Amino acid sequence: MLGGMAESRKTLCNRDCPDVCSIVATVEQGRITKIQGDKAHPITQGFLCPRTSQFLRTQYSPERLSSPLMRRNGKLEPATWDEALDFIAERLLAIRRESGPASIFHYRSAGAMGFVKAVTSYFFEQFGPVTDRAGDICTGAGEWAQNTDFGDFEASDPSDLTNARHVVLWGRNVYVSWTHLLPVLREAKARGTEVVLVDPVHHRTTELSDRYVQPRPGGDFALAMATARVLFERGWTHPDAATWCDHLDAFRALAESKSVEAWCAEADTTWPRRRTSRGGCTRDRRRSWSAGGWGGGSTARASCARSTPWGRSRATWASRAAR
Repeated sequence: MLGGMAESRKTLCNRDCPDVCSIVATVEQGRITKIQGDKAHPITQGFLCPRTSQFLRTQYSPERLSSPLMRRNGKLEPATWDEALDFIAERLLAIRRESGPASIFHYRSAGAMGFVKAVTSYFFEQFGPVTDRAGDICTGAGEWAQNTDFGDFEASDPSDLTNARHVVLWGRNVYVSWTHLLPVLREAKARGTEVVLVDPVHHRTTELSDRYVQPRPGGDFALAMATARVLFERGWTHPDAATWCDHLDAFRALAESKSVEAWCAEADTTWPRRRTSRGGCTRDRRRSWSAGGWGGGSTARASCARSTPWGRSRATWASRAAR
């Protein structure tokens, strides 16, 4: 950068999000003054989500901590980096010396997904071995279901949703979270895909949806059981499902322990009984369903995955059925 002129540099968003958006940052005199989506990136398509769009406001906020704080006499006071790092090093060494490395518990999750975060895992691996977590407090249930059902946690390309006849957004406000799915859903709708939203909260995604199902808060399980019962009753499960699923008979017995109407009443919803071209689960078997979601939707994936045995994801199954 010569003469203090602005320079554009490309970087990546480090949020815990599958989009991994490409960002074009404007740098002036060593300071980022503007960020925008990379128009050349196939997912980003020139725009950023509301959270990342406000990143610079947080980055340069006067309220942001830019130096360590140490508790002295019951109060947090500013400290130098050397003071803070020396204190941490002394405590870790003392604990390892007195109680062994396994007495140190290391936990690292997501939130930010930059390369630097992986350094902590490497450090504690070399320092220990210390005690590490098993499973996850966030997406563990969904990850387990994905690995069990499909052999891999990674889902298929979101663009494959354009091949689906139906897309079910269960607990997902795409205008706030996963905004880059919007162009894909709009393209799918232009091809005739029906979008169904399931969410206790009424939000803007209803504008994009052909149908909106609003269970009461906490009623998702009952609605899922009603759906499962319909799938079993109409023979819309794969004949070999029992070879892939643990306790399938017990699951079916649970789903059939109440009528569809009873489950829906528990969810505070109604079930469409009329067989029409836009009748949700009343469509015939040749029609395909696809569930869209991520992050908090991993738990929903855990329950949805069992009824879609073909392929690595529901979108992949939908594309195969469509063909």
